[in-house]
Amino acid sequence: MITIAQRLLGPTNSVPTNTQATNSLTVREFFVDIPTQTSGLLEQIIPMYLYQQYADDSDLQAFVSTFNTLAQGYLSWFTDFYQATPLGVYTSANISGALLDWTATGIYNLPRPIIPVGSAQGEWDSTDWNTIAWGGLGGQLIGVSDDIYKRFLTWHLYRGDGFQMSAQWVKRRIARFAYGINGSDFDIGFLQYVNLSISAGRISATIPNTEPGKYLKALLQNNLMVVPFQVSISVNLL
Repeated sequence: MITIAQRLLGPTNSVPTNTQATNSLTVREFFVDIPTQTSGLLEQIIPMYLYQQYADDSDLQAFVSTFNTLAQGYLSWFTDFYQATPLGVYTSANISGALLDWTATGIYNLPRPIIPVGSAQGEWDSTDWNTIAWGGLGGQLIGVSDDIYKRFLTWHLYRGDGFQMSAQWVKRRIARFAYGINGSDFDIGFLQYVNLSISAGRISATIPNTEPGKYLKALLQNNLMVVPFQVSISVNLL
């Protein structure tokens, strides 16, 4: 076991004991043993300490003790939580709600998608100016559930299919979104329910009319899903 004192001072036979003071510092808590790292994570904080001239102040001692307790609590929470479920593993049931948003946005820079829903008036330049009241189309914005959000993340983050786009690559991407619950991988048997047609850089996928399928169609229609720049992808529901 290596102590902080040994790291700072090097091997020596004159390292002060826990009741001695050096350079006006209270070393009772400073020269603590560094815990053995079995998990690769720091499990114990390096505690805060008082200068010797303040060591007899009970209020300051109470402050230092409370600070160390709170700091250890934060570290223990992160350590225990990370060992159970790393924050980056967004497919876990432990990652949900605001924590899922914080993790996906902070780590992957992929915020929860917002889908605009409303009635379209027609093709570009097919309606005269100033003929519709402001906000008259009555559209709305819809956020997606945690399940759909995790599927959205997996669409962008999954690397198991490789980086070379092909018909099979697109087919597996679509099947994974449609059948991978909470962003998990899918049973390969579900590939039979995804049919592709390709024409002049346009890929049209036909899948069963399920709730995830509806969201996939809406996300692609609103350009919220990143797709290979060489093609456009659309979804038809049976």
